[in-house]
Amino acid sequence: MTKRYSLLPVLIILVFSSPAYCQSGGDQIDYNQTYRYPLSIGFEAQFVSPFTLLGTDYQGNFTAIDLSAVGRLPLPSMPILQPMARLGFAVTRAEYDAANPDLDKFDHTRFYLNGGLGYLHKFNKSLEAGADFEIGMGYEMYPKIDPVGDVTHGAWIFQTSLAGRLSFSPSFNLSIAVRPSLGYSRSLSPLERFNGFVLGLGIIADYRTGTDPDDPRAEIRSIQFEKPRIDDMFAAMQSYYVNNPAGEVTITNTEKYALTDLEVTFFQPGYMNIATSVAKFDQLRPGESLTIPITASFDQNVFNLEGVTPLTGEISVDYTLRTRSARQTIPVTYDLYDKNSLTWDDDRKVAAFITSGDSALGNFLSYLKVISKDVVNSGYSETVQTAIQVYYGLTEIGCLYQRDPTLSYEDAKGDTRVVDSVNLPRETLTKLAGDCDDLTVLYNAMLESSGIGTGFITVPGHIYSIFNTGVPAKDYRLIHPDKSMTVPIDGVLWVPLEITFIGEDDFETAWRAGAEEFHRFVDVEGQFTLYFTQSAQQTYRPVGFQESDLGLQYGDRTRVTSDFRSEVDKITGLVMDSYKETAEELGNKGSYNTYGIVSAQFEDFDRAERAFNNALALDRNYVSPKVNLANVYFLREEYPNALRLFHDAERVLREAGHISSSGYARVLLNLSRTYYEMESFDLAAEYSDKLAEVSPSMADRYAYLADTAGGRAADVSRSLGVQFLEEE
Repeated sequence: MTKRYSLLPVLIILVFSSPAYCQSGGDQIDYNQTYRYPLSIGFEAQFVSPFTLLGTDYQGNFTAIDLSAVGRLPLPSMPILQPMARLGFAVTRAEYDAANPDLDKFDHTRFYLNGGLGYLHKFNKSLEAGADFEIGMGYEMYPKIDPVGDVTHGAWIFQTSLAGRLSFSPSFNLSIAVRPSLGYSRSLSPLERFNGFVLGLGIIADYRTGTDPDDPRAEIRSIQFEKPRIDDMFAAMQSYYVNNPAGEVTITNTEKYALTDLEVTFFQPGYMNIATSVAKFDQLRPGESLTIPITASFDQNVFNLEGVTPLTGEISVDYTLRTRSARQTIPVTYDLYDKNSLTWDDDRKVAAFITSGDSALGNFLSYLKVISKDVVNSGYSETVQTAIQVYYGLTEIGCLYQRDPTLSYEDAKGDTRVVDSVNLPRETLTKLAGDCDDLTVLYNAMLESSGIGTGFITVPGHIYSIFNTGVPAKDYRLIHPDKSMTVPIDGVLWVPLEITFIGEDDFETAWRAGAEEFHRFVDVEGQFTLYFTQSAQQTYRPVGFQESDLGLQYGDRTRVTSDFRSEVDKITGLVMDSYKETAEELGNKGSYNTYGIVSAQFEDFDRAERAFNNALALDRNYVSPKVNLANVYFLREEYPNALRLFHDAERVLREAGHISSSGYARVLLNLSRTYYEMESFDLAAEYSDKLAEVSPSMADRYAYLADTAGGRAADVSRSLGVQFLEEE
């Protein structure tokens, strides 16, 4: 008998090291949760023998069988852990042994109660493996040992065990398991014959309460849906729906128990990779109702739609009723419009169509900048000049304003029931025509792709563009002499532009029309709204599109550059005329000097020369126009004239005792640079040394002037450092 179960250790090792036992729970389905049960009651028959390898010896052959009833209670939150209790008895009988005929006096029966914890993991619906640990007390009765009257001898014992378990479940409610075990028992009396380790091999059948989740009769219907609704949705608003509701649903708990771990989701097959999690909450009390806003996270497939597509989505609620998980779903229908559609309930929506990241726009803008680089006015606002380039670039390719023959912004504005269509910039470039919203979107996208901040203005029946010049509001005259032509916003000048004039009128006329419209409506309550593109795109991000070459023909580059230069000359001419009028009206040397500086910055050196001479006619010792006029001669490469005036300015400053001033340092620098350009390198170095005494940092910046060999670095421009002086 002692060798009958010598293979039990091997069996235990095989069970605990089997692939099923060691497999990680990486399946998509959590079988432990899905097929959990509230309670199981089982009956086990186990054959037991001493574990001789650990020194246990019964000093004879005995047959032992253990019969028990076992209850297991899986934890609701972690059903793989199962507190358990076992009530049973074990019968041990001696086998006949001629050498030891009185062995049968040790026949005994043990009654016991154990408690413990089981671990049981499901690998699929039918197969599971685990382990049990138990500890308990029992009472052994020895009826054949020295009985006294009707009293039998007995002894209390302590026992514990560790068992493996490999189970097969032919149905949800029935499980059959093989259970190898290693136990230890110790008598609390002097009878120690049966103390020690034992091996057991049991067969157990469990009945499990609960209903199979796969049984149609087990479907839980604890949620009542009310008024599920999804409004018509628009592909262009894809990003908006992520954080803003497009509908709602009311759910009510119809049970007598609270529902827990609730999650509401919305799923649209074909246009979502995964369901959108709409809401999560811990519980819904009996009879309680909640109205849930429905959000949606569509994938990029929504941008492939054309026209209107009727769809049926699914609103689902996952929840737990007591210990059982459940899901309920209700269909909901709505229309999904393509990426060009929108309603004008929120004017900011148009920002979603301003796709500044489109490479087609970037390529077109780069072309315009390249062909215009030789005619750019270095003194005038670079931002405004870019805006002019874009205006005439679009004009040259034939882009025109065209009122939508079916439904225009003017018709759709303000009526949220009307669905309007807005073209993406690349579509307008292809069609070469659009209404006010299409052209505003295209123009703003072009400027935004150049890093220029834009906005859009809505007035009754119309939308048009406005852009940021980056010029401080106090310097409005450097942009346009008419103050009403610019709009100060947060201390910076913005330019409104009526882009629908494209192809029909020049830039300055479109600018003036936008400014006039701005001032006509800006103070009329409810008639005027200004939105900033980047701010609006925080809510309505740009729509997705398929990048492709548009095959644009950019037109006659000569005509674009000619129109651009003519427009810049006209606007800068207006600015210079404004300063000229002021100088003539005031008649003082400072206003003529300012007029000359503006003219020189705008590269009109003839105007500048006349203005500086007018200032000097009023005061021959006025240093600023002397230096400024000398700068003009220097830029014209009339070095002797420049040298004469720089020396004269040096004399005036020296006689006035201003030899430590920044103006004096600037004159020394200009003298050194002029001699250098005349290739009088020794004199250039001499004045460079004088400069180092007054302004070492300035001398270091122009260190090449100290080189008597004339070794100017290749990257040092002749015009570098030319600075016009406002005051002495």
